[in-house]
Amino acid sequence: MAQHEAEARAYTVTGNPSQAASTLDERAANDTIVHQQGSSYVEISGDVNIDKNTVRVTGHSNLPAGARIKGNLAVKNTLLTGYTDEATIQKDGSFVLQVHRPGIQGSMDLTVLFRPDDQDQEIRNLYGNGGNKLEGPYVYQYEENEHLLQEIRIGAEFDPEQDRHVSLIKPVWNKPKDYGSPQVWIKPDVKQKGNYYHVYARSNLLEGSDVKLTIDFPGRWQFGYDDQTKVMPDGSFSMRVKKPSLANRYALVITFEPNEDMWSNAKQAYGTQGEHLAGSLVKSADDKKGSRRIEARVQVQPKS
Repeated sequence: MAQHEAEARAYTVTGNPSQAASTLDERAANDTIVHQQGSSYVEISGDVNIDKNTVRVTGHSNLPAGARIKGNLAVKNTLLTGYTDEATIQKDGSFVLQVHRPGIQGSMDLTVLFRPDDQDQEIRNLYGNGGNKLEGPYVYQYEENEHLLQEIRIGAEFDPEQDRHVSLIKPVWNKPKDYGSPQVWIKPDVKQKGNYYHVYARSNLLEGSDVKLTIDFPGRWQFGYDDQTKVMPDGSFSMRVKKPSLANRYALVITFEPNEDMWSNAKQAYGTQGEHLAGSLVKSADDKKGSRRIEARVQVQPKS
């Protein structure tokens, strides 16, 4: 099965399906909270309202009263910082975050974050050392001082020029049986939405692995058509890139290149130079002698 799935499938991009049509977006929002406040199984939901100056999140969670959460707003392909807010969970589990909206155009990512290690000791005790008692679909890993810790995260993607209201998205994970295997496979699916290609992919890569998306134009070099992200808890990931306006033949290229900055578990699984990687997607890295990377290519036939 792994060998069969190791080949990236080629897609002709047609239509303009909604995000909900993606097999990686079998998601729901605003679920009723069913676990009591302070439970290790964390639930969180919320609505996002976008206006000219602010992005406002009105949410609810079963995190304990007094827990501190953060909201962060990022604009794709920019280095903007400082667009954040912090809120405290109220006795009824409610919270409100209000982040100043950047005065530039572009698709935006909103992230709501709760880290047990940033809390007072009483709350930290509820969720264990490094958040190791956390449960549920909103649990993500992060690395600090070469130790894997856990946090709660939920988010939404929107275009402020088009969207005025969206919901925070509840993920649905489907971890493959060979998750973390050095014989890496990637199964991408491409949807064209307006002027962007959205790539949704399943893989057996470890959570936190850095993957990149670029467009390869035959016979020429061109900048500005790229994206990058980290792999989700079940090996899935999504990225988006602007559709070229003139070229009529090109490929979307997904790459994963091991390095010294990877999380410690990824170094052990893949090797810092990719020496443990196996399968049909393995390529020799161009700039590092003896190093290897994963490369999956999707040939695209643009809509006329």
